Amino acid sequence: MSKFYDSNTILEILRIFKVKDVVLSNVSNRNLIDAIKKSDFNLINADEENNNPLDVLPELTNYDAIFIDGDANWYTVFNELNIVKQSNKDFPLVFICNNVFPNKRRDSYKNPESIPSEFRQKFAKELPLVYDGETINIVDECYHACEENTPRNGVLTAIEDFLSENSHISLMNINFVDGTTILYPKLQINEKRINIINNLTKNDETESVNLSDKLIENDLLVSHINKYNEYCENFIEFEDELSKKDNLIANYEKELSIKNSEMTLMDSQIKSIESKLNLKDSQIENFESKLVNKNEMITTLEDQIKSNNADFSERESSFNERINALEGQIKSNNADFSERESSFNERINALEGQLDSANADFSQKETSFNSQIISLENKLMRKQGEFDTLSRNIKQKDNQLKIKQHELDDVERELSDVESELDNLQHNYTKQLSKLDSNRYCISCFKDEISNNHLEINYLKKSPILKKILSPVAYLYLIFKSKPKELSLNIDLYKALKDSNCFDIGFYLNKNKDLIDSKWCKYFSPELHYVCEGFKEDRLFNKRYFNTNSKKELLDYLLECDK
Repeated sequence: MSKFYDSNTILEILRIFKVKDVVLSNVSNRNLIDAIKKSDFNLINADEENNNPLDVLPELTNYDAIFIDGDANWYTVFNELNIVKQSNKDFPLVFICNNVFPNKRRDSYKNPESIPSEFRQKFAKELPLVYDGETINIVDECYHACEENTPRNGVLTAIEDFLSENSHISLMNINFVDGTTILYPKLQINEKRINIINNLTKNDETESVNLSDKLIENDLLVSHINKYNEYCENFIEFEDELSKKDNLIANYEKELSIKNSEMTLMDSQIKSIESKLNLKDSQIENFESKLVNKNEMITTLEDQIKSNNADFSERESSFNERINALEGQIKSNNADFSERESSFNERINALEGQLDSANADFSQKETSFNSQIISLENKLMRKQGEFDTLSRNIKQKDNQLKIKQHELDDVERELSDVESELDNLQHNYTKQLSKLDSNRYCISCFKDEISNNHLEINYLKKSPILKKILSPVAYLYLIFKSKPKELSLNIDLYKALKDSNCFDIGFYLNKNKDLIDSKWCKYFSPELHYVCEGFKEDRLFNKRYFNTNSKKELLDYLLECDK
């Protein structure tokens, strides 16, 4: 690893990833430690007293990079990575420096007793291994696993198991140094940074790339704009489809209007039929009342016939008694009344003629009654036929009404489907509009960010040598422009703004275009202008950070943010 640590590439990687706080876990290489101390990084040595890193690392939080070069076994490396993940809100840049033969797929233990038995491989000291066709003995202070390429065995296995559980983290092997692996969060800007690192190592260049983040952000913004243009094209297609749906809905509404008019006509027809049915019902009631009256008349006639039959029987019996009496008188007085026999015969014949006449009259009346009854029965049958025909017509009308009701139910279901489809289309349209508004706002922010980055890049490109020469003069200018009581505060605030990420040069120049071609940008810096003039004029230097009531409060706020 000495080649890697002795080069400037490690420092350039840290700068490219904007690292501030660096943690060293069991790293003993003095070249690396001295190089980090001489740079602008904040060095945190996690093993100054040779403590177990699994006990020390949980106490460290929110750092930007960590170098792991301790006990080279699966249990230690896997748990160190999990502690790093849990102790940091954002996963840092992780350098694993012991991923080298023989530790890739074989555990090594400095103190085997510190590893739980269920995670400890069968081990031995001075273990003979075959490497490049030759048998070598590993003679060091560590114990080594007797077998390799088994589960939970080796540094590379620990890295792979950790990545399988954390898909948002990616891996980069430094090809020019054997045994060093970098883990980093899977972000677009990090992928761009990795490409820059690969290009630097291929070209053997280590010059500073302080503007890399601005260029990366501009590339990402351009890609977002291209995606937005594609989205707009898709949205136009969606609007065309929505227009077709609107036309289809309009046609459905026309058909529904026609159906409603047909239903109105059907309702009027049904009401007309109901009125006719009510009229028929009244006629049937009248016919029934007449039929009842006829039945009462027939009953009265039958009673009269029975009464006449009884009277006729009484008269017949009376006649028979009188004839018997007359015959007895004739027999008893045959001798005496022979002369009167002819007279009695004549009278009897006359009585018989009267009886025949009465019988004929009765037969005539009986025939008349029978013909009246038959006529009434025929009328009743005809009325019954009319009633049956009317009932059949009513049933047919009921069936037609049921069919029309089914058709009406089908139309209502179609209308419900159309309404639900319309609701879905309206919901999708509203959703797409909200997305479009959000994308427009994002594009506006991206354009502002690109404009700010462009102004900052132009500012940094203008007269860099002259600005370096005049940089010490800025403090003389502060002394000249500041009151004695504010001199120390203005100098501290100027240093804090220069060292802080809170001061957005592009934003400040974009909001204050009068400064772009002024002496402040040509000879000095926007930070110096803000301390001398901008604070008093209530000018903003960042859209996310705002001025406070005094320079002292602003200085305290900047120092707290940088922590």
